[in-house]
Amino acid sequence: METTRSSEMPRLSVVIVPRNQIRRRVGELAAEITEAFGNRGLTIVGVLDGALVFLADLIRRLPMRLELLTVGVRSYRGRDGTAGEIEFRHRLRTDLAGQHVLIVDDILDTGATLSAALEETMSHEPASCRTCVLLRKKRGRGGSSLAGAVDFVGFDIPDVFVVGYGLDFDGRYRNLPDIVALQQVGGQPR
Repeated sequence: METTRSSEMPRLSVVIVPRNQIRRRVGELAAEITEAFGNRGLTIVGVLDGALVFLADLIRRLPMRLELLTVGVRSYRGRDGTAGEIEFRHRLRTDLAGQHVLIVDDILDTGATLSAALEETMSHEPASCRTCVLLRKKRGRGGSSLAGAVDFVGFDIPDVFVVGYGLDFDGRYRNLPDIVALQQVGGQPR
């Protein structure tokens, strides 16, 4: 992974989603998910690393019996900001046949990561599979084909690079409690 020297680090710009709105919306998403799945057991597949903070907050608000699994998948971006290669750091190693699955991801940008996680999950033949993202970028041309197919969405945000609440830039800023845009310094941060 290519790292960025601290002198080249983009600066935090503006808060896109403040922590109190995140907290409130996570509760609302939990209620929507509970209504959709009822008392059925639920298998959550969290997409790491970005969804970790969101995932932890969300599952604590879900009252049903659940099993938690994770898949490590990421997409590298090229220097021009376009989506690049998909890399699995770890795959699902369990049978999902007959289970109701909810894939939880941090952000829907190009859709490459969520598509890979969805394909991986469906290869294990669950009874049903739905998706949940905290953030969905509003994009023009070249946007994700999954944009309208996500079942549960926390927030629609502008097409800016964001960090905080689990989202990072070169491994930094995950611990910020708010979701914050990065100021562009000489082009896209990645």
